[in-house]
Amino acid sequence: MSNQEELTKEQRRALKAAKRLAKAEKFSNEIKSVEYPQHFNFTDSNRPTILCVRFGNRYGTEYVERLRNMVSRNLSIPYNMACLTDDPKPIEGVQTLYQPNAGYLKGWWHKVHMFDPSLPLIGKILYFDLDVVIHRPIDKLLTANLGSFVAIHDFNRKFFSNWSHMNSSVMLWTHGEQRHIWESFSQNPKEAQRLPGDQDYIWKISRSYVKFWPKDWIQSYKWEIRSRDQLIVRNGKRQFRTDDHDIEPDKDCCVTVFHGDPKPQDVKDKFVVDNWC
Repeated sequence: MSNQEELTKEQRRALKAAKRLAKAEKFSNEIKSVEYPQHFNFTDSNRPTILCVRFGNRYGTEYVERLRNMVSRNLSIPYNMACLTDDPKPIEGVQTLYQPNAGYLKGWWHKVHMFDPSLPLIGKILYFDLDVVIHRPIDKLLTANLGSFVAIHDFNRKFFSNWSHMNSSVMLWTHGEQRHIWESFSQNPKEAQRLPGDQDYIWKISRSYVKFWPKDWIQSYKWEIRSRDQLIVRNGKRQFRTDDHDIEPDKDCCVTVFHGDPKPQDVKDKFVVDNWC
């Protein structure tokens, strides 16, 4: 019998916790040494950058490609597009901003890296999660003067009239102006990760000044376009009970967000199939 098998259940849990802590401390020490390739450089501050983040294997390259296609169909002003990623494989039409995976215990913390002022970006940054569907022109997201940092009013707004929290699926800022989010995180990432996720951390730092997009511009597909009453759990995943091919979002809505499950690839509604491509 191995030493591991001789341990009690509580001792095994403590051992695993110690290993996780050691791993977190290792990457906490390494996080400040990240370097970005100098050949990647956008120089026109008048041209916004559409940015996404992809680390690990939760989302395949097809998610980046579909986001690229949706932006191309729905943005009329000149722009650049970049993906902050640990995958060096190039994607046509997207600048790869390579960065080694930091090995966070929860992979989504890489989103905080977008605020690193050493990233070779310039001007306005319009960030999209990979699990969104863009279906109408998004020029207004870049031209509306809503504030220095703009995010989504969290979708629990649907159920609580006084809900005050942000959703980070679509955000807008000027590169360098939110550097304090990154600097605060990089000084003590282990402490930051006591929160549930990067969205909570970004909210903690920016809640005194972040502005929200108008609610009808960006909506939750499963809660505001459809209804959570229509959701069931099938094969261990949350799904809609039936397909609905008559869905038509509000006329002012240009982006629908698929937070949690189901993801766009799991939904067969005509609206999703026609636009997530």
